[in-house]
Amino acid sequence: MFATWWLAMVGLPLFMQPLPESPGEPATIAIAAGRVSLRIPCYSLVCRDAEWEAPSAYTRLQRPTIPGTLPRLRPTRTSPLATRRYVQLYSPATRRDWVTSRGSDWRIDTGYGFEAIRTPETNLRLELATGYRLEPYVDNGTAAIGPIAAGRMQLSQAFGDRARLTQQVQIETGRRNTFVRQTIGLDIELDTQWTLRSDVEMRHDSAANGGNGETDTESSVKVRYAF
Repeated sequence: MFATWWLAMVGLPLFMQPLPESPGEPATIAIAAGRVSLRIPCYSLVCRDAEWEAPSAYTRLQRPTIPGTLPRLRPTRTSPLATRRYVQLYSPATRRDWVTSRGSDWRIDTGYGFEAIRTPETNLRLELATGYRLEPYVDNGTAAIGPIAAGRMQLSQAFGDRARLTQQVQIETGRRNTFVRQTIGLDIELDTQWTLRSDVEMRHDSAANGGNGETDTESSVKVRYAF
């Protein structure tokens, strides 16, 4: 009791104001009557590791069931939107390289090819092969039977939405000569079903014309209709 009246005298300006626990009377009277206590509450930590988890947008504070304990953080049910925050798209792509093995009545060979450029506008494919020619000059081949080395290049380049340029170069070299075949074409879409195609084809044989070489050229213009 003495301590209560001593505090009331020392802190008179403060203790004349009402306390939140007893708003209808001054703080001095509330403390003296025992309706308000000056004892500091003692808190004890009840920890099961949840108190150390960082709160998130889906964490709520739960009221303690025991007076004096700290509120624990309990994660609520995860929202479907939270589980779909990161979406991974998987699209299997084809390989950029391949191995070929061909056999026919006029040539057998084995080659390796790879796709150097692959974009929606540009596509470049290269292929190298070695083999053996069984019959001369068939399928744009060399002029002698024996081992050969061959190469192929295919290029496709789009220009806008209606035009595309294609180029194909085929080379085969053997004991007597080298044969080169090159085709350049341009496709222009005139309408949904109509396409205009123009191409130029060149064939060069290094053993023709007495060994001086000769080049044949052909060109064509075609209109295609898709049913």
